[in-house]
Amino acid sequence: MIERRRPRISADYGISTSDTGMLVWADVAGSLAGATVFWVSTVTDTATPHLTPIWGAWVDDAGYIEGGDTTRWSRNLIARPDVHVGVEHASRHVMVRGTATKTDVDDETQNAIADNYEEKYEYRPSGTTFWRITPDRVLAWDLSSIESFVDTPTEFRFEETP
Repeated sequence: MIERRRPRISADYGISTSDTGMLVWADVAGSLAGATVFWVSTVTDTATPHLTPIWGAWVDDAGYIEGGDTTRWSRNLIARPDVHVGVEHASRHVMVRGTATKTDVDDETQNAIADNYEEKYEYRPSGTTFWRITPDRVLAWDLSSIESFVDTPTEFRFEETP
């Protein structure tokens, strides 16, 4: 289940408190799928933030990135799976907070990931092992104008279904 609400933002910003103008999940998921750079934030073993731009896919409400276990960001995720991801697509800005797990995907998911990559990068990953980013919170807004800045901030919270 996905809960949609206004994020908690200082009143000084003048963010609307009504539901009018809030974004819908399907459009935000489309922005995640269309983004060409995923800014992945992890934490090192010394609690230092580590930010990496990487290619990624968004399929069925989850992010997928690929990379070797020896990369700094992979080593960070192996030790601590908490992750933040930021993307910009057109005028929409999206921040994802969640958990990353190394996983093998089924053929259908692998094809969907490869299709998403090919649309953006003219590249199809051939493997079936990815880091899957499962969101628990997503913040999104449109920054095309001051009006959209105050009307569109939307928070999505993800709950596991039993």
